[in-house]
Amino acid sequence: MKQIQFLLLLCLIHVLPITAQYQKEIDSLKKIIPISIKDTNQLSSLAQLAFYYSFNDSANAFKYANTVINYANQFQYKPGIAAALRTKGNYFIIKRVAQKAIPFLHQEAVIWQQLKKPKEMAANYTMQGQAYSLLGNFEESAANFDKAESIYKKLNDQKALSVLYHNAGSMFTEKTEPKLALQYLIKSLEIQELLNDTQTIGATQNNIGRLFYQTKNYPKAIEYFHKAINANAISKDWRNLGIAHVNLANVYVDLNDYPSAIKELNESLDYFNRVDFKRGMQVVYNNMGAMNIRQQNYAAAVPLLKKALELANQNQSKAGVALIEQNIGLSLAGLKQNTQSLEWYEKAERTAIESKADDYSFGEIYNHRSALDSAMGNFHSALIYRSKYMKINEKFMGDKVIKEVNELQTKYETQKKEYTISLLNKSDSIKSLAIANQQLAINQSLFKLSVQKLKLADAELQIISDSLLLYEQNKRLLQAKLDSSSREDKIRRLAEQNRIKALEVSKKNNQIIIALISICFLALAIYFIYKRNKAIQDKLYQQKLMDQQKQAAIEVINAEEKERKRIATDLHDGVGQLMSAAYMNLQALKNELTVSNLSDSSLLEKSLALVNESCKEVRQVSHNMMPNALLLKGLVNAVQEFISQINQHSLKINLATEGLKKGLPTHIEAVLYRVIQESVQNVIKHANATLLDISIVKSADGVDVLIEDNGIGFNLNELPLRNGIGLSNIKSRIQYLEGTVEWNTSKNNGTLVAIFIPLKTTSILNTND
Repeated sequence: MKQIQFLLLLCLIHVLPITAQYQKEIDSLKKIIPISIKDTNQLSSLAQLAFYYSFNDSANAFKYANTVINYANQFQYKPGIAAALRTKGNYFIIKRVAQKAIPFLHQEAVIWQQLKKPKEMAANYTMQGQAYSLLGNFEESAANFDKAESIYKKLNDQKALSVLYHNAGSMFTEKTEPKLALQYLIKSLEIQELLNDTQTIGATQNNIGRLFYQTKNYPKAIEYFHKAINANAISKDWRNLGIAHVNLANVYVDLNDYPSAIKELNESLDYFNRVDFKRGMQVVYNNMGAMNIRQQNYAAAVPLLKKALELANQNQSKAGVALIEQNIGLSLAGLKQNTQSLEWYEKAERTAIESKADDYSFGEIYNHRSALDSAMGNFHSALIYRSKYMKINEKFMGDKVIKEVNELQTKYETQKKEYTISLLNKSDSIKSLAIANQQLAINQSLFKLSVQKLKLADAELQIISDSLLLYEQNKRLLQAKLDSSSREDKIRRLAEQNRIKALEVSKKNNQIIIALISICFLALAIYFIYKRNKAIQDKLYQQKLMDQQKQAAIEVINAEEKERKRIATDLHDGVGQLMSAAYMNLQALKNELTVSNLSDSSLLEKSLALVNESCKEVRQVSHNMMPNALLLKGLVNAVQEFISQINQHSLKINLATEGLKKGLPTHIEAVLYRVIQESVQNVIKHANATLLDISIVKSADGVDVLIEDNGIGFNLNELPLRNGIGLSNIKSRIQYLEGTVEWNTSKNNGTLVAIFIPLKTTSILNTND
């Protein structure tokens, strides 16, 4: 049976809610933040809004972060500047571009140190630890986590400590140090259970199960993965719930229970689709392919693995890619396609080195590469790779490591049971004391009852004496009652008459009150119906006005593009044809005439050259006004064709796209092409840059475009008028589509242009496409 490395997913805890919940906080903050910021409280709310946007909207994140910096400088409010820097750093951590996050986090740390804010410094150290962990710099990551731990312990912030220990455990897991990883994860779990933190318990239980799986302790792994599934289902954390199902499926695979594994993988795929978690879907398809390899269904494994590789490329992430590539190589080896298999193994090894993969990944690559080299007769190479594999395998799977991991778990369970027994003993002592107190209270009650009985006996003797006196008094009272009974009857009849009259008056008053209340309710109902109808009419009017504005915007864009196309056609078919005809006539004239005068011959040659150059210029102008690639092949090909015309020796241009297979509406493609064309020309003319990165990403919400160069940058406030007009043209084009554009730049630090165009607002505009 083949031994295949299956990918496991690691759960990370953040202090904030999961990404799907951010929109609620964003909407709430937008309602309370005014257009003009007047004090630091409003500025803090704006900084929080920018931080929420850093998880999924680069344009708004940088826009609001820069706005916070501007106001913070006006108010001389350094915490605002630090918050904006944290937003930018968090954006690049989420995008897994840690090398760009670290400078912002370092600047933020300087401010908090100056202000002597220990809690904020601890949060900054935690984020630096995450960033360095992404870079594979585990020593620096651990150092930052240690600094954060020292501060949180002094502040006695248990919630923050649980998050910190979890992330430290995740870092040591990636570093393949399971003993330290389990220590930190168990410390985190103990705090979470003490705080009853249901939002994070599931993630920690999942990662503990992951460690037990890696050390082959399958019963404990299944136990913790089931705990994680239950906890995440209660908190509705779909992403971590899918991760737990994936990891549980891997246990079933190792136990050769493939039906259970397939069931768990299908459930995880459903949860990942809910939150569009491409990294998770990548792992699911890889593991399905690996499962087919285990069952020697190599032909079925290859397309599943290539689907996983496609998702990894879409996500622009190298995580797990090396294992996918080696699994493809293993499938091809099973199909006896040894040459292609060797190419995939070599590619997998390069990817593992570039991405600083964990020891498991290298172990799997070396193990299967050794087997392939042996099958191909390359025994020297097979020996080298087998030695590398054995070295890694001995490091992680030694009996001592497994024993230490299991001892830590036993110690944790024992401490937990001792704590429970201690609580029960205390509970029994409390109950015994309560019973003794109850017995004492009963004895006291019996004594009081005896005293009361003696008093009752004395009272009975007094009652008998009093009864004799009462008998004489009753005789006298009976006579008096006979005299007064007649008078009472008369009074009773008068009182009954008065009561009847009062009831009649009360009935009339109640009828009047009911009538008045009914009239008031009717008036209120009429008023509310009127207001509701008016609100509906106003809403319909506003919607119609918005539709008209959107329609007008698209008509402006379409009219501009039609006019460009008409002018381009006129230039090409009209002026271009005339210039071509003139050139041909001059050429014919040159061939037919014999010019004896040297100056006349030179003049004719210059005329031919000028006419030829004019023809080329007309064709170039016509192409720039309406490129054929944009009309025929779409935005991506048009941009690629435009980039290919630029000298790559002086300016290297990288283009990355995602989600544009189906293309965009033509008016959006036209606007984006013009904006990208204008931005690239600005970089060529003014930036003195050597590197330009262009990213175009289409998601369910809209299109996200990032244009970043390493040039000299500029100051937006000191921009010359002629250049300011160019940027205003870009901004107005984007605003036509209800999008946003933000420039993030300063002198000698390059320029980042962030553009976001929402797709949901273009439904009305597409009617003219």
